[in-house]
Amino acid sequence: MTDPAAITPDCLSLSIPSHPRYLQLVRSMVKKVNAIIGVSRKEGADIVLAVDEACANIIRHSYKNQPLGTIDLYFEIQPMELGITIEDFGCRWDPANLPPRNLDEIKPGGLGIHIINCVMDCVEFDCSSNTRNQVRMIKRFKTL
Repeated sequence: MTDPAAITPDCLSLSIPSHPRYLQLVRSMVKKVNAIIGVSRKEGADIVLAVDEACANIIRHSYKNQPLGTIDLYFEIQPMELGITIEDFGCRWDPANLPPRNLDEIKPGGLGIHIINCVMDCVEFDCSSNTRNQVRMIKRFKTL
């Protein structure tokens, strides 16, 4: 039997302009990746939501709603997990510095990072570079 850790992951990428109209392309790609790896409908919907929220935050906070930037997405498919790295080259921003929103308030917006952290198994933000911001998300699976 082959050791799952010894298998080279399949890597895919997508690059989009920083405009909200391209988020539908991101969601479609994530859905297709989910279908290929065979995740459950619920887990798949959670992954789509997390990636969509991360990209929307990049458009809003890093590119200040300006469609002149680029968002690069990298998917790493392994036997028991899906890794997604999202990079942008806009303004440096740190999600830790965003004011937390009271979860009891009923109003739109402000829950993206909370949602991402709830649905993904591991989330790391790297905003230490002067040239790029990066978020890495991992979703682990019991079986695929």
